[in-house]
This record gives sequence, structure tokens and C-alpha cells, in this order.
Amino acid sequence: MLVDLFAAICASVIISLDGLSFISCIMQCVLFMSCIMQCVFFLSTFVATAIMWWLLLYFDNTLANLIFVFFRSHTTMVKAVAVLSSSEGVKGTVHFAQEGDAPTTVTGTVSGLKPGLHGFHVHALGDTTNGCMSTGPHFNPASKEHGAPEDENRHAGDLGNVNVGDDGTVSFTIVDKQIPLTGPNSIVGRAVVVHADPDDLGKGGHELSKSTGNAGGRVACGVIGLQA
Repeated sequence: MLVDLFAAICASVIISLDGLSFISCIMQCVLFMSCIMQCVFFLSTFVATAIMWWLLLYFDNTLANLIFVFFRSHTTMVKAVAVLSSSEGVKGTVHFAQEGDAPTTVTGTVSGLKPGLHGFHVHALGDTTNGCMSTGPHFNPASKEHGAPEDENRHAGDLGNVNVGDDGTVSFTIVDKQIPLTGPNSIVGRAVVVHADPDDLGKGGHELSKSTGNAGGRVACGVIGLQA
């Protein structure tokens, strides 16, 4: 079809352009056909590019959704629990839950405490052979100073304070990313400790502020164990 069109154009140019040489007519026909071919090429390229981008966006979103669903379905929920005991009548239960690499959620209820703030920490050892005193120092795998939960410079086990009501009980929820239940820095097998006094979060200026938060004695503790 293009050949017939080319021949017709050449014939019309030869007839209508009196005085022009045959070679000049041929050159004009070639230029005209070249323009047509460039337009066709541009249009086909534009259409192909548009189709390519549509397919890319469609399959990219589909692939992303498939990957999300796959990893979501293979994410493991790990749970742990610590039952608090004390020679001073303090008792309670603390639950830990972590999904995949997400922060760990800590929920608990403690009773038998005096009203006010009480330091609440994860300690390095799960040893209660000598009561809470044998649970060791705060869990601190990065060898940092004591601080508040939101501080960059803090022990991993620094979970701040729990605020006990006038009835001596407290229910709390803490979400923290430095106390995983899996991996080399897992807190499973370690101990959670409730202290007698408020934790000054490393800012009290006391000689113990940068090590324990000057939170006083250990009034209750429990070993963190895996839960089904």
C-alpha cells in the first residue's frame, strides 16, 4: 500500500512540477515519505511506551501486594510471660508479645505496691536463687548509660516507671523496640524487676542516676519465659 502511495505521489509530482528535473522530483518524494515514516515511528513509540508503563505499574503493584501478603502470612508472633513474686506481698503478671521485627508490646498488672511511681526494668539474668538481688544489673548489651525509654543513650532494659494508684495496683502497656523476644539480644530467660522508688531516668544528679536511676530496692521480680 505504501509502495502504491509512493508511486502515485511521484507521478503527481512529476506531472505538476513542470520544469523540475526528474531527480529533484524523486528527492521530494523521498523526503515526503521520510516525514510519513517518522510520524509513524513516533506514534508507535508513544503507544508502546504508554503500554509498557501501564504494564509496569500494574504488575509492580500486584507484585508488591503479593510480597506483602507472603511475608505477612509468614510473620511469627512470639509471646512471653513473667509472673512476679515478692517477699513483701507484691504480685503480678507481665506479658510480652512481638510480631516479626516489630517493637515488643508489654502489658501487665501489679498489686501490693505503694502509690506513686516505681522503676520498671528488664535485668540481665533470670536467676532468682537469691531473690531479686541475683537478677544482675539492667539488661545493657550496648554498654550504655541508664536513661529514659525514649533516650538514645539508655540501657535496653530501661522501661521507665509504672504509676501505681491509691489502691496499690497498676495496669500498664509499654511498647519498646529494644527488648526483642528473639535474636542475640532476646530478653527471654532474663528477669523483669519492679523497684521500690521512682526511676529518675538518669537525670536526677544522684551518684546512681546513670547506672540504676536511683530507683531503690527490688520489691518484685519474675523470670521471662516463652509462652505458647
